[in-house]
Amino acid sequence: MSVYVGIDVHRKRSQVAVIDQDGKVLANRNVPNGVRPILSVIGELPAGTPAAFEAAFGWGWLLELLEGYGFEPHMVHPLQCKAIASARLKNDKVDAAILAQLLRADLLPEAWIAPPAVRQLRALLRHRVSLVRLGTQLRNRIHAVAADHGYDRPASYRVRAGPRLAGRAGPAGDVAGDRDRLPGGHRPPWQY
Repeated sequence: MSVYVGIDVHRKRSQVAVIDQDGKVLANRNVPNGVRPILSVIGELPAGTPAAFEAAFGWGWLLELLEGYGFEPHMVHPLQCKAIASARLKNDKVDAAILAQLLRADLLPEAWIAPPAVRQLRALLRHRVSLVRLGTQLRNRIHAVAADHGYDRPASYRVRAGPRLAGRAGPAGDVAGDRDRLPGGHRPPWQY
């Protein structure tokens, strides 16, 4: 007997529906996210059972769980799925069953599941982008504080030519940068 699994994934809980080849709902339960709760519903199903889930926030753990226990994962494109299966009654129980029904009928609008190496690289790049944005925010805050104290940024603050040469003599024989220091001996932020 062939069975199909539809999982409506959310941040804390997931709705898991299991249907047979005739479309009869065998199980439709709301369980907390995690290995044991999900396997309590689908753990006894044979290896190779197809399982559909939407590409929603935090789907990576579910993909690893399904692949690790021998299921055949199918990630659904959320917008295309809504266009196909728009229903008047919309709740998690119905959504999970509809995913399983679309999988059974071979009408599932699938999204590409990237290999693990690509997913890891994407996560690393997303983290780098967030760190660069944070650095920009902090630099802008420092410039704003300096501007509030009457220090304007020079025109060359946008260009980073490389590290500044320490100890180079300036126009009046002083060490470069000493004449531009803030009270207390601190340099303006554009000199870092």
